Amino acid sequence: MSAPSDHSARGEIHGPPQPLPRLLMAALGLFFSFFLVEGIARIQGPNVCADGENYLLQPDADLGWTFRPGLTLTLDPCDGAAWSAPVTINASGLADQEWPLEKRAEEVRVLLLGGQLADGIGVARGDRLSVRLAHLADQRRGQRVSVINGQIPGYSIARQEKLLEKRGLAFQPDIVVLVLDPVGALRDEGTIALAQTLPPASGLLSNSAIHAWWTGTPQQAGSRSARLFPPPLKRSQAEIADARAQALSGVRTLADRAADAGVGFAILVAPPCPDAPYQTDLCDQLENIAPCMDLGGSFTSIRQTTTKPLELCIDGLGRWGRDGHFLASHALWTLLEQSALWPKGVVRGYRL
Repeated sequence: MSAPSDHSARGEIHGPPQPLPRLLMAALGLFFSFFLVEGIARIQGPNVCADGENYLLQPDADLGWTFRPGLTLTLDPCDGAAWSAPVTINASGLADQEWPLEKRAEEVRVLLLGGQLADGIGVARGDRLSVRLAHLADQRRGQRVSVINGQIPGYSIARQEKLLEKRGLAFQPDIVVLVLDPVGALRDEGTIALAQTLPPASGLLSNSAIHAWWTGTPQQAGSRSARLFPPPLKRSQAEIADARAQALSGVRTLADRAADAGVGFAILVAPPCPDAPYQTDLCDQLENIAPCMDLGGSFTSIRQTTTKPLELCIDGLGRWGRDGHFLASHALWTLLEQSALWPKGVVRGYRL
């Protein structure tokens, strides 16, 4: 006959397990699951219909408006088309990654200025002009090239000059490129920003990324947004000519500001979206200011010679698609190369 166990000898009685440990484990599981989903929601951001583009912009005391700093969302079409694109805005209010002000050793920086045509909203980050241009550099055989995307919707030439002065030059660019919209930019400063207050979310989860994802609204509830109102399209020929003259004068001022800072300057004339006729003599008028290239011929040629579907423009967004960014990146590299604006240490690693 076996001897009684020590537990039996001490008179300990073991009953069914108590429910508290199970409840505690379940609560901890829910707690960690919430934070996991919250983290995923913060990375992806809510899905926002492209019609809600006023969520993207925010009033700025120095510049009038910028993209909303720190915003993360996924932009979807409003008509059910099969595309979506992540949007991440950095702390400087640019549709780009975070950039330190100090350059790394042997780093060459390019700053892109412009409006919405090539700002990259609506395409994946890797398809943007800024990223594609940087990736054309062979960093193993030459210097690193970094391209900062300073393009913001609704900016006139004068406002782009202000961005360069107040924010852009702080990034120590070696080259500034004006991506010139031949329709939208060659007008007077008629675009305005109307400050609005986004309705705050309700409940305990008002600041939660899960709530933002579920409701399809940006997370910064109660913050201010800016909706842009372009100037009237119907204007007299005299008004149009005057606005054009002011814009061209503004380009010269922008080029002079870059020259004063010891920075190279070039102009890329960007075909509008949707496709529309425009005066193709801009580079003739600007070549005495800075190296200039008009992409209109390239866009027209590929439309006429390519049978496969193209994404030169994104329907309904007034922006280039990924094929537009692809063509522009190679053309811009060639422009900077032929104009001797690239430092000698920059080496091209890929050609068409």
